[in-house]
Amino acid sequence: MPVGVCMWFGEMAVNITERLGGRRVTREEAREIVDRCEELGLIHMSRNTTDEIDFMCNCDRWHCEVVGQVLKQPRPGLVFNSGFQPTFTAERCVACETCINRCPPEALTMGEGKLPVVNTDRCFGCGVCATGCPEGAIAMETKPGFPVPPKTAKELVTALRNSVQGRN
Repeated sequence: MPVGVCMWFGEMAVNITERLGGRRVTREEAREIVDRCEELGLIHMSRNTTDEIDFMCNCDRWHCEVVGQVLKQPRPGLVFNSGFQPTFTAERCVACETCINRCPPEALTMGEGKLPVVNTDRCFGCGVCATGCPEGAIAMETKPGFPVPPKTAKELVTALRNSVQGRN
């Protein structure tokens, strides 16, 4: 189970270090933590806003309650999505299947022609496949038609409310 890999920023970080004994890290240490998380195949997660980013969790599919609940859904890519999707460069892919083995939602399969195929109903665009590709054959690209995330937490709550009300 990953330990010491979730980060808080800004005012929340100050409160956590002063009141709860959190550990302050330098930029270099933070970068090392992120790099280690990528090597381990952990999922970088935060609130889906463009401003006011005050935390980043680095979770796995086995120990994180949020990820675990999402993966129980038949179509996790519809409810838990970064707005990005993997694309594969055929000339660089050696069909080693590292990406398939690392994919938390098990959204990749080897297709004909020895190039991975993405199940978009399962893929939530975490990028774990791309960070683990030994050949650098995977890039994360913006999903076509994916809405721009709200700027603030307040706008996010409003957008979520409107989304739920639109379905009723």
